[in-house]
Formats: sequence, C-alpha cells, structure tokens
Amino acid sequence: MRVSPLLTAATLTLGLTSAHAATNVEINSFLTIGMATSSLDDGIYLNTIDDNLTFVNDSKYGMNFRTQTSDKLSGAAQLLGAGRNDNFKVEVEWAYVNYDFSDSINMRVGKLNLQTFLLSDYIEVGYLYPWIRPPEEVYNFVPFRNFPGAEIMHTARLGKGTQLTSQLFIGSAETQINSYTKFAGVNGVGLNFQLDGPSYTIRLGAISPVVKIEMEPHVDSTGTAVPGSTIDFGDRAYLYTFGISWDINNFIGYSEFVTSETDGNTQGAFPNQDGYYLTLGYQMGRTLPFITVAGTDGEAPAPAPFAAQPVIQDSVAFGLRYDMNDSMAVKFEYKQIEPDTASSSFNSAPLPAGETDFSVISIAMDIIF
Repeated sequence: MRVSPLLTAATLTLGLTSAHAATNVEINSFLTIGMATSSLDDGIYLNTIDDNLTFVNDSKYGMNFRTQTSDKLSGAAQLLGAGRNDNFKVEVEWAYVNYDFSDSINMRVGKLNLQTFLLSDYIEVGYLYPWIRPPEEVYNFVPFRNFPGAEIMHTARLGKGTQLTSQLFIGSAETQINSYTKFAGVNGVGLNFQLDGPSYTIRLGAISPVVKIEMEPHVDSTGTAVPGSTIDFGDRAYLYTFGISWDINNFIGYSEFVTSETDGNTQGAFPNQDGYYLTLGYQMGRTLPFITVAGTDGEAPAPAPFAAQPVIQDSVAFGLRYDMNDSMAVKFEYKQIEPDTASSSFNSAPLPAGETDFSVISIAMDIIF
C-alpha cells in the first residue's frame, strides 16, 4: 500500500460502518507495537528510551468512534491506551460534537485535537505516516495534543481535487509535564489554513495561549530541596508553524518548521526556539526507504524564575517501511543525534565526557482494523 502524506483521520471512519449500521455508529481500531533502545550508557531519551530494550515509548492501542444523529449533527471520540501514559492507562484523547451549518461551514465543541501540525488529526495512528514517531524536533514543541474548547471551520473547493480549509479555534488546556510540574495554556486562540491538492498539502498555523506554570516542592537530581513556585503573569506564548507534504511520481516528502516566542517572565520557562525537519523517501512497491534530517535551535533566556534552557540538537535518521498488506506495516529506524552540550536536549542527562552524539534504534508494527 502506498504511504500518502495526504491521508487524514477520515481514513479511519471506513472501518466497521456496515457492521454497526443498525446503531449508526462507526468503530475502528489502531495498534502500534514498538520497541526502542539507545547507545546511552547513562541517560534517557524522550523520558523512556535508554540502553535497555523498551516497549513503553511507542506502543499504544486506540479506538475511534463516530455517530451521526442527524444530517447536521454528529459526534466523535478517540480512546487511547499508550505506554507513555502510566503504563497504558486508557484516556479520552478527544471527544466532540460537530454541527454542520452548511456544506462548507461546521463547528465542533468538546475536547478537541490541537491542530498544530500536519499530522495533528491522526498523530496517534502510526500506520498513516512513515516514521515510527513523528520527528520530536518539531512535534515535542507543544506539551499537549488536545484541549477543551470550540472551533469553526470553513472549506472552500478551489478546483478539481483541491480545497482550502480555514479554521479558528479557542480554548484552554492543562497537562502534567512531570511529577511536580504542571503546564497550562489558557484563553488560547489559534488560526490555521490548509490547502489540499491531488498530490500535496500546504499548511500555515498560529497559536497564542496565556501560559501558566505551577511547580510543586520537590528534590532535584542533586538532592537539593526546591520550593514550589508559580509563573502566572498573564504573559502569552506565540507559536507559528508551516508544513508541506507531497506524493508525486513515487517521491514522498514531508517538511515542517515551527518557531515559538514568549512574553515577559514566561520566557524563563519556555525560551524562544525554532525546530524543523525534512523527510524524503521513494516508494518502491510495498517498500518505502526514507531519510530525515532535523534540528532545533534556541535563545537562552534572561534570568527568570525557572531559567529553562532551549533544546538544541541536530539529527539524521534512516528509515524503512514495508507494507505487509493494506492494514499492516513494519518499520525500522536508525537515528543519530548530536545534542549541544551547552544547552538542554531531549536527553535527560548530559553525554559523558568526550562523547558528542548517540544513536536510537527503533522497530515497530502498525495495524489498523
């Protein structure tokens, strides 16, 4: 099966429609079994990957539900159990009610996907993209993927097979970054534009929430007691994104760029940063080899309550995807990562003296059914 960057979550609503026609409910499922290990002797990458073989970071199982109650009113939800969520604790990723005002305008209210990047609609469904995990140099910029709120969308058809989707959304969200730090983005507003053609997608977006950080008293890695503190100055963060994907004559491509900046004291917790990646691949029957280059850069903040450092690293990854059939794919990925030793990185501990890089090897199987 060809891997197309133009696939969306709508693909998953085809699953068991006929089997549940009597109740007017569509149900489908997706599964990823993934394992990873790194060359780190002392340290953890992405909070879960070390020199042991782990299934935690990339393994997950989810179910999508959709129901149509009338010509204009429908509802949808996704349940997800992921290894990164407290050992596969099942959570409601999103659940909303949709109302169609017309063929081109609709509104959603509930717990919604945060429409930040190209893959936001289907980021948990690994079968729909080539990587084992989307490049963290872009996709780890935002600490949450959903929010309670509302959005309104307008779709304009510009020609045969081409349409422009405009989206305005508002809402607030909160997430636990670690055992003692909570992040909240409140009174957020965002605007997205996405142009879909027969063989390409182009996307522009912007989000601006008011950022709040709450840190409970804790003991840090050196054994020092750290008192609780809060950043709540009404400062806003600004996130701007650009993405493009294509599938032309067997050449597959994805590229995204993200830049963020914050006002006032919030910059101490979220320093100004940029991130990007470029993935190029060539589809050969059921096989898709690809390469991804990615990087992050940032600006160290002025002294502030948390004095967080930007994440700075460069990476190159070589991947291979093989489609066993129309609903199952096997993937392999080797990633070489070079963090900036003077800054923070996605690695939880600095590299040993004399080392400048490390590698992560990942294998996964993605299934939709």
